[in-house]
Order: sequence, then structure tokens, then C-alpha cells
Amino acid sequence: MKKPIINNIFPTPVYITKIDREFTKQELQFVNEQKKYCKNNTGNLHTKDSYILNKKEFKNIKKFLDKCCKNYLDTVICPKNNLELYITQSWLNYTESNQYHHKHEHPNSIVSGVLYLNSDIKNDKILFSHPISYKQIRPEIDKTKFNLWNSDTWYFPVETGNLFMFPSSTTHQVETKQGNNTRISLAFNTFYKGKLGNNFELTELIL
Repeated sequence: MKKPIINNIFPTPVYITKIDREFTKQELQFVNEQKKYCKNNTGNLHTKDSYILNKKEFKNIKKFLDKCCKNYLDTVICPKNNLELYITQSWLNYTESNQYHHKHEHPNSIVSGVLYLNSDIKNDKILFSHPISYKQIRPEIDKTKFNLWNSDTWYFPVETGNLFMFPSSTTHQVETKQGNNTRISLAFNTFYKGKLGNNFELTELIL
């Protein structure tokens, strides 16, 4: 038998990079101060301000994230028309020991991102869930090992400075926090600005 080839078709892109500098004292001081202005989420806290990247203290972080949005657009989506992927809402999450972040997606967004301002790579991770597991019955099979084809969930360890970007419909969560650090992340949503489709095929949409 000739060795088979297994191809991944229609994979979910999880874009991972890291900011190329340390966070400044002023940025971290602002992040710590914002914890005073939070509301309860399911399992943890997030800022009441959901446009946090508009603050002057985050001006340089926003420049980095805007650059990554453009790179994601050019690398993953590859639009023919002049299109922009711009950040809409943004907020800070705070997760203490024994807290968690519930399983969720991000409606009304194209690509979502999470930048980690404080995380412990030994204990902190982001967990993604397979979309098919919520759409059809799947036989439960004991496995000898897990891989990208037979897993219902997949996690990535996260460290301070990491940026993760992924389609906003991707289900993700934070399991119960281990370790003593306060896990702090900056999350954001995006949408398109520009022209989708074309006039000739009657699919044109100008945003």
C-alpha cells in the first residue's frame, strides 16, 4: 500500500505572534488601575470600558494590533478589493486563581484577538472547541493519542506578550485558573471597512 496523504481542508486559522518589546511601566500601570472599573463576567471580570484601545495609554499597543490585523487580512483572507480589517470593541479581562472564562464566541465580528498582558506559560492557556461537536452527534471513541483530526478541544499555552487572532465564530474558553498570578488579557473584535463583492454580480456591499 502506498503511504496515504492526509490533507487539512478548511482549517481554522489561529494566528499567533508576540509583541516585539516589553510593556512599558505606564501601560502596565494603566492596566492595573483599570481593574477598579470592572464588572462581573461569567467566571471573571472585564472592564466596563469596551473601547479601551481608544485610550492614549494604549496608543502604541493599538498601532501593533492594527499592523497585525492588516497582516492577518493579507495573509489569511487575501481580499481582491481594497478592504480593511479594523478594530471595533476592545476590553481588558482579569482572571484570578480559581476563576475561569466561560465558553463563548464573538458575534458581530470577523476576527477576534487576545493580547496577553500578564500570563504564566506554565499554567495559563487558551482552549478552543471543535465546531462540529455542537452541530451533530459524534460517537465517543477512546483514543490511544490525540491529534488535530480526532480532538474535540485544542489548547495553546500563553505567555505575556502573546497575541492570538482567530475567526470570531470560533468557540473558546479559559479553564479554571491555576497559579497565583492575575491573568490579564486585552481582547478585541474587528469588522470590514471597504467594498465587498462587486456591482456586476449584484453582490456589492460598501461598508
